Amino acid sequence: MPLRSTLAGAATGVLLLGGVFGFAVGLPEWTGDEASADTSQDEADTTPVADLLPDQLLNGGLVPIASIDPQFKDLAAQVAKYGSDKLTDAFGTDVAVGIYATPNMQAQVAVTVYDGESGLFLQDGPPVPPEMSANSQTESDVQKVGDSVCIGQWQTQAKAKDQPPFQAQCQRVVDGRTINVYAAPGISLEQAAQIIDDVAKQGGLG
Repeated sequence: MPLRSTLAGAATGVLLLGGVFGFAVGLPEWTGDEASADTSQDEADTTPVADLLPDQLLNGGLVPIASIDPQFKDLAAQVAKYGSDKLTDAFGTDVAVGIYATPNMQAQVAVTVYDGESGLFLQDGPPVPPEMSANSQTESDVQKVGDSVCIGQWQTQAKAKDQPPFQAQCQRVVDGRTINVYAAPGISLEQAAQIIDDVAKQGGLG
């Protein structure tokens, strides 16, 4: 499914500065709620996690932001290093961060590969019954999509119209590595799960 076909409601123009700085501040928080990790991994798999980040995702639908426009190369490298260093310190094992975008920069994706196994992750606490948040402007949902567990957040009206979430996150453990994808805006949970599958496939995992 082409990414551009599901970018309903995505803002036009360059979103890099706001989006990337959001990733830099938010990644430690998004993954910080994960359960204590078992850092054991397959003895035969010694590939550094940084080498598991692909050069493109979804057949070129997503590429590293630094490759889209040279002016963002240094900024993207700084953000990825910041996220990697913070998460590596927090988890005590290697974590790699890659920042990707659609070629028109309307949607951005942060891919995190963790050298260990992580379990439960919650962005805003456990889900509550929809009727208890009926007056809220946003709605969240947790779903199993393929082999990944995903969390989506929608504007309430967008959810009612079956539009993609404004924020999606999926996670999967493959061969002792945890792959986490954070995407915004306009990428469906199914596409976020496909991104995880693509990372695993290109990295020779699973």
